[in-house]
Amino acid sequence: MMSEAAMEPEIVQFGPYRVIGMNYVGRNENGEVAALWGGPGGFLSRVGEVEQPGCGCCGGNLAFGLCRCIPGVTDGSFEYVAAVAAAEDAPMPEGMLEAEVAAGAYAAFKVESLADIGKTWEAVGPWQSAHTEWDYYCGPDGCDCTSHPCFELYPPEFDGNGPVYVYIPLKPKQ
Repeated sequence: MMSEAAMEPEIVQFGPYRVIGMNYVGRNENGEVAALWGGPGGFLSRVGEVEQPGCGCCGGNLAFGLCRCIPGVTDGSFEYVAAVAAAEDAPMPEGMLEAEVAAGAYAAFKVESLADIGKTWEAVGPWQSAHTEWDYYCGPDGCDCTSHPCFELYPPEFDGNGPVYVYIPLKPKQ
C-alpha cells in the first residue's frame, strides 16, 4: 500500500539529459511497455549498445521511461521511450531513437515498489489540480512533451522493484 507521503512530491531541479532508447506507441492495453523493457529484443537486452556517461554522478546508470503525447491523437495512445542517459557524442544504435530531457523544475514522486507505479501516475492529475502555483508543459492549453516529457526515473539503486520516481516537469506561473 502506498503511503500518503508518497503522494506529495519533492520539487527538484533536474537535467538536461540526452537519452537514447527504444519506443512504443499505443495504449499499453496488453503490457507492451513492460515488454519494451524486458521482452525478447527489448531495450534491456540492448542497453549495452548505448554509450553512457562515465560515472554515476553525471547520469551514468540512469534509466528513463519517457511518456509523451502524440499531437492530435485522442484515443488514449501515447509514446513511451525506454532509455538511458547517453554520452553527448554517443552514436545512435540501429533501431533506437534520441530524446531530450530539458533542465528545469520537476515534481518528483517517489515510488517504493513498481506495484505502486500506476497509483502514482493516477495521483499526478489531482496533485496538479491542487497546485495551481505551477503551470504544466502538457495540458489543455498545449503540449511540449518533446523536450519536457513526464517520465519515470530508474536511479542506480533501482533493484528491479524500486525505488523509482515519477517526474512531472513544472514551469513557474507567468
